[in-house]
Amino acid sequence: MLASDTNQNWRVGYISGAFDMFHIGHLHLIRRAKERCGRLIVGVLTDEIIGSIKRKWPVIPLGDRMAIVEALSFVDEVDVTTIPLLDKVTAWEKYRFDAMFSGDDHLYDGWAKEEGELKALGADLVFFPYTQGVASASLQDKTLPPIAEGADKARRIGEFTHLFPFDKVGKGERIVIYGTGAVGEQYARQLAALDYCEITAFADTYAEDGAAYKEKPLYTPETLRRHADDYDRVVVASTKYYDQIVSRLRVLGLQPGRIV
Repeated sequence: MLASDTNQNWRVGYISGAFDMFHIGHLHLIRRAKERCGRLIVGVLTDEIIGSIKRKWPVIPLGDRMAIVEALSFVDEVDVTTIPLLDKVTAWEKYRFDAMFSGDDHLYDGWAKEEGELKALGADLVFFPYTQGVASASLQDKTLPPIAEGADKARRIGEFTHLFPFDKVGKGERIVIYGTGAVGEQYARQLAALDYCEITAFADTYAEDGAAYKEKPLYTPETLRRHADDYDRVVVASTKYYDQIVSRLRVLGLQPGRIV
């Protein structure tokens, strides 16, 4: 339903979005949603989901985007929107909201396909007027250089739930992939297929001195600094522990500009 078609107020409201390069349109949506509900929960999409949906890596990383949204007085709770929570019924099962809010640019693009299921659960989809003339994608086009060469190629070699941050790593750079789990595995596959940059080593929180992974050295966090001349950047291959890993690497003395 259009918000303008009703005077109803809801107990718990929910919004989910990227909120990259936070702008006035985001602020309008969140403020209007809070005006129509007693408690507002905002979900923030992971970097990987944004890369998969929009084919562009976010400018602002997940932890920073969450901190920006959390600082707003209109917001009562901030959470990470993972892949399962893209399904609105699954999101309802977690948050038990009475209304899910969005801009009316999603009225006819298929985003509202679960409206009937939510209605049966007692929840409404509510649309506010979209703020014309401003969007994160257009801001990126105006302020950022063209996406790195090869950034559109990953989909050609297979389906990935975790896309390597091509727009943050230059072609030919020497990198260490921090993480040997599913994310690191997918990053390595993409780079091997595209011959985009050189993986000089891997690193992992639980690595042991002298270990190897995929025929490459496997560094502990502490040994990364000792090998600083052997790589250009450390690419953190983790969604759940990204912020903790970055913080630890900075404490160990790695320059922020060398951590992706």
